[in-house]
This record gives sequence, C-alpha cells and structure tokens, in this order.
Amino acid sequence: MSDENDNDTLADELVAWVKATMPLVRRIPNAVKSLDKLTGGSVEAGVEALKARMRLARTRSLSDEAKVVADNSGLPLPVVFDHLAKQRRIDEMTVEAIRRAAEKTQAKAEEAGDDANAQTTDDRWFDAYRLEASMASDDVVREAFVRVLAGEIEDPGAFSVRTLRVMGSMNQVTAARFRRAASVSVRLEPGDIGGKRHVMDARIPAMGGRLGSNALKEFGLPYDVLTDLTENGLLHPDYGSGHPYGQIYFAGGVLPSGQASGPLPLHMRHQGPLWDLVPEPPNTSGSSLRIEGAALTSVGIELLGIVDIEEMPAFTERFRQYLTSVKYRMVEVPEGTSVVR
Repeated sequence: MSDENDNDTLADELVAWVKATMPLVRRIPNAVKSLDKLTGGSVEAGVEALKARMRLARTRSLSDEAKVVADNSGLPLPVVFDHLAKQRRIDEMTVEAIRRAAEKTQAKAEEAGDDANAQTTDDRWFDAYRLEASMASDDVVREAFVRVLAGEIEDPGAFSVRTLRVMGSMNQVTAARFRRAASVSVRLEPGDIGGKRHVMDARIPAMGGRLGSNALKEFGLPYDVLTDLTENGLLHPDYGSGHPYGQIYFAGGVLPSGQASGPLPLHMRHQGPLWDLVPEPPNTSGSSLRIEGAALTSVGIELLGIVDIEEMPAFTERFRQYLTSVKYRMVEVPEGTSVVR
C-alpha cells in the first residue's frame, strides 16, 4: 500500500473514531466545548481540522509543513514552526483526553442522558489550557495536561486556571517529586458528598520529626525537594503546620442519592485506601489527632486526583509506628462509606 493510501486510511480512521464518539460526548457538555475550543470551530469543523492536520503530520515533517505555510503566508518561518508545534501538541492531547473521558463516563452518560443545565467550563479556562499545554515538551508534563483536560471534561471546575499555570511552569523533575509527595501524603475526606470526593486537608506528615531538618530524606523528600515543591506552588511554606484528624465528624453531609445523611465521618486517605484513625487505650477520650507537616496548597490538592501513587510500604509502616506511639491505629474503611457505621 502506498504512503498516500496509508495516510488517508489513518486520517479516515481518526474521523470515524471522532464521529462515533460524538453521540457520547454530546451527553457530556464539556467534551463538545473542549473539542470546539481546542480545535477551532464547530464539532464537525474540528473533526475536519484534525483530519487535515493528521494527514499533514504524516505526509511531511513539521519543518516542511512550516515552510509551506510560511511561503504561502509570508510569516517568518520560526514563528510558523513554533505555532504548528504547539497546535500539534494541543490536537494530540485533546483527542486523547476526550477518548479517556468518553471511556470513563460512558455508563454514567448513557444513564443520565442530555442535561441542558449541566455545568461547563468557561472560555478563560480553555484559553489558559491552550497557552500552558501548548508549551509542554516533557512527556510526564504532557501526560499530566491530558489527565487534567480529561478530568475537567468529566467534572467541570475540578481544576483551576491557577493549577494550569503551575503545571505550565513545572518540569519533569518537579513532577516526579510531587508524585513522591502525593504518595506519602495523608488527606482528610468526608466520604462521598453528592457523588463527589472532597478533600478538606492534605499534607506530608512529619511523624514527630522536622521536615525542615530532612526528617523524610530517606523517603526521597529532603528539605531541598520540599522547597522546590513550595517554590512551584504545590506546598505551603510552613512545614510545621497541623490539622486535626482521627474520629471527627462533618455535620450536614449528603448521600450520593441526595438524601440528607446526618454527620459524615472524616476519613483519612493514604496510599489509595481510606482509613479511620482509632484511639487506643489508654487514649479513649475520642479526641482528634493533630497531624503536623507540610500542607498541600489548593493546586497540590487538585493535582492529587491525577497522580499515580507509588507503593511505599516502608513509609506506611513508619507512619503506623508513629500512630502507635501516640496511641492511635489505622483501620481500613470500605470505599463508598459515607455515613456513621
């Protein structure tokens, strides 16, 4: 088969996939808006634009494509090349993000049907996404932008413009460091409220040590790593702050069904599972446990939802030992628990 036929086949497959996805993404209002905003024009025009760009990408190099555009437009070649390179990144990330969102939300979308009143993301967010994501060159950072766009399509408002700007300035080293920080973090969650997960507090626990004195150096989080995360807007600068955890309750909770449920227990999430922190004798007062350490910023908390957590059993065991020393123990809680048992 000739190269030209291969190119046409690839482009046709892309168009067929996007058109097949349309009935689904039309049930997810933000998916349609994402495709419109990030590829330009109506959904159909966006499909055709992607088809044309894919064919160009396979039939000539980016430098050749830029030269043709520069010759036809009279614009400087470096300017054209930079624009095309950024647009290609946006195209690739948009298609992949919508594919992931479509797969993840298919069952919910088919059950819910169209919702004319569904919340959507505003234009300012897409403008910021286009600006920041188009400059991402590291594979790890590009993957993070794909996950953020997919998450925003599924849950409009999940990621702020501030988070996009922080990601735009992040390099692969900082991204890897944040993954380690997320993997050791503890978070305070009240279970499901209205079908959504909320995080009231998230921090790197110091476990009785001082983070500013390299208390977590053996776990890849020495002081200089923490300051890097702070300078990138992911951690608050006070590494000795604290927040109450343990058996405390959040009044006025709501079940996913929308029914009032009364108080909801605030569980701790660590390494994926949810946990109760239960006082041990002689600590039977039921008072909450104050966990001290470096608190994640609102940006850091938003990004917790897209990070792949590393398994760190040595850290979890150290955390268990610390809890034992202050007369508490960790008890795993089944996912979906949202009322007092």
